[in-house]
This record gives sequence, structure tokens and C-alpha cells, in this order.
Amino acid sequence: MSPARPGPRATVSRARIPPRALLARAARLRLVLLDVDGVLTDGRLYYGAEGELMKAFDVKDGHGIVLLRDHVDFGVISGRPGLATRRRLEELRVKHLVFGQLDKLAGYAQLGDLGLSDEEVAYMGDDVNDLPLLRRVGLSAAPADARPEVRDVVHFVARSPGGRGAVRELCDLIAAAKGVARP
Repeated sequence: MSPARPGPRATVSRARIPPRALLARAARLRLVLLDVDGVLTDGRLYYGAEGELMKAFDVKDGHGIVLLRDHVDFGVISGRPGLATRRRLEELRVKHLVFGQLDKLAGYAQLGDLGLSDEEVAYMGDDVNDLPLLRRVGLSAAPADARPEVRDVVHFVARSPGGRGAVRELCDLIAAAKGVARP
């Protein structure tokens, strides 16, 4: 007998709002925005001998994006530019890329031509510069190891840390809310 796959209740157990309200917010989403360092990565920066910057990305997070990308658009708003990050996001076919923007609301404004309401947007961030955007969007989320002041204001806190499955948990929550079947 194979182990049972966790359902939506297991995913929402660290929600800061009631599960039904969280699922209702997730069902309305058309765009999922992510911070990079501390969300898609564990936040550590690796420098090679020639000064090249390297980061590690978790394949579980990437697979969550792949499973959901036909149902919502994805984008990033990152304070840092980076060739490695751009390459990974292009592999995942992430459509909306805003780099070099520490002011996350200004980065969000750059996506204003998409014509989406705030309620149709989710954002996952991990640090204090993410707070203004987290307070604005319809569904806010954070990895387990986000700053305490971030975890205190978001709608959903993942069980996993940044760069180690937190994005996958958010994707699973949205998939459950939208009725997207998982393989």
C-alpha cells in the first residue's frame, strides 16, 4: 500500500488565516510573484575563483512551477541581477522578470501593464524589504525561515525553508485551490 498523498488541509496547516479563506484567495490568482534570494534559493551566495556568482535552486520548487505554469503566470522581483538566476528562470519559462529592484512595490509597478488586480496576485518573500508588497497582494506567503516580522503578516507560511521546497508548497496550495490535478 502506498502512502497517502497529503491533501489541501496538510498544505494549509501553517496558514495565518482560516483554510477556506486561504483557498478562496488562491483560487482567484492569475500571477504568482517570487523573491529570489531566500525564496527560490536558500539565500546563500557562492563565489567562484574568478568571482562568478553561483546559487542553488531546488528542483522541487521548479517542478511546482512547471506543474502550475499552464494555470497561472509566474514572475520574480529581485533586488539582485544574475546570469545564473536568469538562466534558471528561463528554463522554467517564468514570464515576468524584474531584477535589480530592492523596492518591491516599484518592481510590482513595472508589471502594471498586465492589468491584474492586487487580489489576483500572490507574492512570496522572506525579508523586511518584501513587507510592503506582501501587505498589498491578494495572497502573501513566506518560507519557514523568513524573518519573524514577515511571517507575522503573511497569509501562508510554508513548512519548508527558502530554496528547499517553500515555493513548491505554495504551488501545491494554489493547485489545490484551482482544482489542478497533480500527476
